[in-house]
Amino acid sequence: MNMQITKILNNNVVVVIDDQQREKVVMGRGIGFQKRAGERINSSGIEKEYALSSHELNGRLRKVRISGEILLG
Repeated sequence: MNMQITKILNNNVVVVIDDQQREKVVMGRGIGFQKRAGERINSSGIEKEYALSSHELNGRLRKVRISGEILLG
């Protein structure tokens, strides 16, 4: 399964979109090393992957995102 990188968190953790258009966080040794957003990666180097299991929950969480601002309470 090929996945497209949307964000690189560090050399070992990246956020991807899979073939079914689901967003996942994947981990693997050096999986993000010398990669850029938009590149495709093969699943052979993936050791762990995390994804939301509910599309409804995913939609609600997208609405909660705050645009890069730090809110002080």
